[in-house]
Amino acid sequence: MQLAFMSIIFLLFFSGAMSLFELERVSHDTEEILRASKDNIDLASEMISALNEQNDAMIYMAVIGGSVKDIAPHYNKCEESMTRLSAATMTAQQRMSHTDNAATADSLVAFSNRINQLVTSYINGDVHRQIARDTTSRHTTHAWYADSYKPEYVKVSNQITKYMTGSENTLGPDVNRLSHTARRAVTPVFISLIVMIVVVLMFYFFINHYLIKPVLRINNELGDYLRYRTPFDNNIACRDELASLRDRIWAVIQKLR
Repeated sequence: MQLAFMSIIFLLFFSGAMSLFELERVSHDTEEILRASKDNIDLASEMISALNEQNDAMIYMAVIGGSVKDIAPHYNKCEESMTRLSAATMTAQQRMSHTDNAATADSLVAFSNRINQLVTSYINGDVHRQIARDTTSRHTTHAWYADSYKPEYVKVSNQITKYMTGSENTLGPDVNRLSHTARRAVTPVFISLIVMIVVVLMFYFFINHYLIKPVLRINNELGDYLRYRTPFDNNIACRDELASLRDRIWAVIQKLR
């Protein structure tokens, strides 16, 4: 009985420790997944913000136009947005270099470099010099924006969208691993529950067979002897202390005769 109770206590302690360990891993993995998802979303937001700021500045410079004094702040905004876009896309490429989304990140870097080169050529005056050499009315900064810059802007925007969806897909294995870890956290408790049910049933059988039934038989035999003076059955199947109690009752009855 003592060994059985000690086994249950050890089993409960072991299963509890294992569950706490696995739950700690689940908590850590969950934090890592949420942090990675947040970082990817923040990075994509940074790319979209830089791209839109660049596009707004290019619309003002190439389409709306204005004096040199009015356009100057937009030049600075273009340079700042190019730096931000390049840094964000390079970070995305590094994060996705060892994942299935590496090709999308590489394409994102290539398209961002291409649009930054277009903006650089506009800021340096290459576009204006090319327009000045062409005497046709079609070649204007407005046409350059619509024919050259806007398609590249759309391509970069689409690549950022692909990066966002692809980065979420890369978290799939981590989510599956988290699911397996959660099941491992519950398994020890489930096994302990089954084992304890089995042990309780065994306890019920042994206690009923070796304790309750012998005590009831001894009590009935002693009651029959006291009431009806029927012989006390000294062959009741007992063990340990109950067998000693049976023998002592038998000895007392023998002395009373």
